[in-house]
Amino acid sequence: MEISRRDFIKLVGGVSGAIAAGSYGLNQIIDIPEKLVEKLKNGHRIESWKSTICGLCPGGCGIRVRLINDVPVGLKGNQYYPINQGGMCPTGHAALQQLYNPDRVKGPLKRIGLQKSGKWKSISWDDALSTISKKLIELRKDGKSHQTVFLGYDEHGLMKEHISRFMKAYGSPNYFQTSHAQNNSIPFIFTQGHGLRPTYDILNTKLILSFGANFLEEGFSPIYYTKLFSHFKEAAKEREAKFIYIDSRMSLSGANADRWIPIMPGTFGALALGIAFVLIREELFDKEFIKNHSFGFEDWKDNSGNKHLGFKNLVLSDYYPEKVSSITNVPSKTILEIARDLGNIRPSLVLGDQGAVNNTNGTYTQMAIHSLNALLGNFEKEGGLYFIDKPSYDKFPPVKEDSIAKIGNQRIPVSKLTDGFSPIFDFSFEIFTKNILSDQPYPIEVLFIKGNPLFQSLYQHELAEAIKKIPLVISFDSFINETNEYANYILPDHTFLEKWDESSNIPTVGFNHFGIQQPVVEPLFDTRHTGDVLIDIAKRINGTVALAFPFESYKDEIHNVVENIYKSGEGAIASEGVEGVWLEYLQQRGWQIGRYASLDEFWNLLLEKGGWWNPIKKKKLSSEIFKTPSGKFEFYSQILKDKLDSLNKNAEKNKSTKETESLLVKLNFSAKGDTIFLPHHENVLYEDNFPLILITYQLLTNRNGESSNLPLMQEMFGYTMRQYWDSWVEINPVIAAEKGITDGNWVWIESSVGTIKARAKLFPGIIPSAVGIPFGLGHTSYGRYAKGFGVNPTSIIKNHYDLISGLPALHATKVKISLAT
Repeated sequence: MEISRRDFIKLVGGVSGAIAAGSYGLNQIIDIPEKLVEKLKNGHRIESWKSTICGLCPGGCGIRVRLINDVPVGLKGNQYYPINQGGMCPTGHAALQQLYNPDRVKGPLKRIGLQKSGKWKSISWDDALSTISKKLIELRKDGKSHQTVFLGYDEHGLMKEHISRFMKAYGSPNYFQTSHAQNNSIPFIFTQGHGLRPTYDILNTKLILSFGANFLEEGFSPIYYTKLFSHFKEAAKEREAKFIYIDSRMSLSGANADRWIPIMPGTFGALALGIAFVLIREELFDKEFIKNHSFGFEDWKDNSGNKHLGFKNLVLSDYYPEKVSSITNVPSKTILEIARDLGNIRPSLVLGDQGAVNNTNGTYTQMAIHSLNALLGNFEKEGGLYFIDKPSYDKFPPVKEDSIAKIGNQRIPVSKLTDGFSPIFDFSFEIFTKNILSDQPYPIEVLFIKGNPLFQSLYQHELAEAIKKIPLVISFDSFINETNEYANYILPDHTFLEKWDESSNIPTVGFNHFGIQQPVVEPLFDTRHTGDVLIDIAKRINGTVALAFPFESYKDEIHNVVENIYKSGEGAIASEGVEGVWLEYLQQRGWQIGRYASLDEFWNLLLEKGGWWNPIKKKKLSSEIFKTPSGKFEFYSQILKDKLDSLNKNAEKNKSTKETESLLVKLNFSAKGDTIFLPHHENVLYEDNFPLILITYQLLTNRNGESSNLPLMQEMFGYTMRQYWDSWVEINPVIAAEKGITDGNWVWIESSVGTIKARAKLFPGIIPSAVGIPFGLGHTSYGRYAKGFGVNPTSIIKNHYDLISGLPALHATKVKISLAT
């Protein structure tokens, strides 16, 4: 039943966390089953607490949920969970607004009208799954299993493996993640030989140099980094540590830095190489590491006697400070100061992300930034960076493929080009969309979707047309959104407070960990866990597809993982007094802190405390760190060269160009010869007839636009700018004065793609040649609290991508600003 926010607060006897937040004049509605209302009215008001993992973003924070008469009424951070240590972001505090949201999909829906007509009818789970399974069985029977696509979002850990198993057993190579998490790893593959993101030892370093890495707001786990950074700042008082932040806009991380260095968008790689110039010229680099653990620093000869350019001579020739200054607008003096600090203050470390890599040259930029860590010899060094050991437990036996699956899995994925220029990345909306629209390399018959790619992608119109073309589209979302308005069926998942799941080894977090997400309340409506739905479909298909899932439920799969953790004897349940130093002390002596009488005891403690962790890091050899052909850090990437050589061979077979340089021209890169395989700066091809570069960025209150349907997050969306329930455009005061714009004016922001309208916010923390618009608002669907508030900046961003990594180039569009009359 739907009740008002005020009445719910009365029921629980006072203020209940985020439920008490205002709603911008809206009558906030709480949708809660009548049986729970009766519990609150007539129960004995018994208070209890349950531990779980927040599921509103991938950060993996542990939380404690307060219940009265078994009804969730509030929550707080779990002080013992090692990732967040009791901290919570604003979004986490709004979790009850998701659970009790009046716009949730309450059961399976079948579309009965045209796409986007909003006409749905409720159907039973059995009817929906019978229809879907029948179609999937028909495709396998006809040898067309590969014509099924699963478009995921940011799944990791067990859920990612679960979906991968389903698709492999069924016989399709087409499981993609639209968050581009996999593509982010490509620069690290080229230099390290593997895609693991390093963990940065912020606690023990004396200097942090960040190239656009807004880790306090947009990182993998912002609360984890907030905790680390607070300790860093406290220690800085004693050891004179400092934090330098480089970006075109002063983000939350930049505002907390000791020094902010403004830079032109798309030129971060040039600056990194300018800093490398000083480190090399003044011999401030780690000579031992470079000599013994790197490849391609000096000029070198291959087995045929051909001489190749090395990183050192490229940098000394092309990236002297005066030239870099002309590219970046960072003064030569500043470049020298940063480089000398980096070389003389040890230990120091370098980070790169977000602002630095959100452009067409992002891959080479990240390679250049990461090369600074190599020059400093930072690998496996205190105050530098290191890699977390893989967990010692296995999740599943290998998938057994029948003959249908084997043939299907060998087909070219629909995300790859078919003209011989198949890129290096795993997924790109551009190629995916074009291939579906042209039935290349084959038509798609079934599409499963998790998430809302139509809101988040640059290729919105074309992607919508592609989805419209697919005969059977199934969404697993809990809300009707811009994407599943085109679906044939919506099979609603639980909210995270109603489901079993796990959160393990979040990228860049500094220890092995496994958080248990348990239901704190029975599902309020007729929803099902996506993992259980896939198991159900697999059982209906039968054969080896069913055998891929030996457990009856997704919860049983989680329990199996927990059993393997228990048997490993490593780490400990996260609880009071369990610190990393103490665990290491005991392990060195062959002891365990946790002596659990049985698996059941371990399981129950895990549920009670919220998770397990193992902070002990094993020292790694160079051969374990680097999986490159040379077994070393590669300035000259042999992996990139081998990949481009193989693309050229494919191109030659398709009677296309034969030369690597021609291939790079096709990919819009200007480099020639050996420079192609070395970190270098590629110019971003901006349009000349627009004066300002558009920068988009994420806010902690609404990452990826997923919190737009939570009133508290709308209320807090622009807390730093005092702008709520609406978007804004940040303009440097100098440019605003030239255009006669004052703070709060309505302005038009126009690109060659389209025009949007927003209020101007004069902000000295953005460079004069750019404007900034936060991403997250501008929904045309997604419920009453999201629809119609603000604008979506991606709607005016050009469809540019880094064609090596496939990541969207969010900072490669120019715009002009004018007063709205």
